[in-house]
Amino acid sequence: MTRALIVAAVLASTTALTRPRTDVPPMPAAVASLPYAIGTWRGAEATPLDARTMSELGADAYITRTYVTSAQAPVDLYVAYYAQQRPATSIHSPLHCLPGTGWEPSEVSTVDLGAGTARRMVIQKNLDRALVLYWYAIHGRTLGSEIASKLFLLHDSLRFHRNDAALVRIVVPITGSVADADREAAGFAQALLPHFRL
Repeated sequence: MTRALIVAAVLASTTALTRPRTDVPPMPAAVASLPYAIGTWRGAEATPLDARTMSELGADAYITRTYVTSAQAPVDLYVAYYAQQRPATSIHSPLHCLPGTGWEPSEVSTVDLGAGTARRMVIQKNLDRALVLYWYAIHGRTLGSEIASKLFLLHDSLRFHRNDAALVRIVVPITGSVADADREAAGFAQALLPHFRL
């Protein structure tokens, strides 16, 4: 009985996530008009993604910016929005993508942002280290779990015929202590969340 239920759930999720949509939402204002001034941070456009990277990611819209405040480490913000996810076009988890670019995680955990959760990683590439916070923005939810994000996407696809979502990633270089980078990333995330609701 249990096996039959699992098979039914998998078939339903495959159908729900692959059938064409007739009501694909436009790029949300949360992505299109994300401010350059967030709390005490001031942002500027970072180097745009190259055509090959964009093709591999398959995002419908994205943001890459660097935000700075006082004498703290800069915060790199990356947001990728997907209006319609399909098997060949869906959000790429940093947990799997960063190792592919040479960054290896040495710490992985989940942290509470108050209005949701985020995945926290300390990553290293040669002598460089950085702190990463990322989450999935799904219809008012802030989720730091790949499994939870897939379950909510399945739920919303079946109930509301929506599977649009965004990945929000914050990266802070570790130039001093990990605790300093943690405070900077968490502070920026808290300031960002009220501006970012899908």
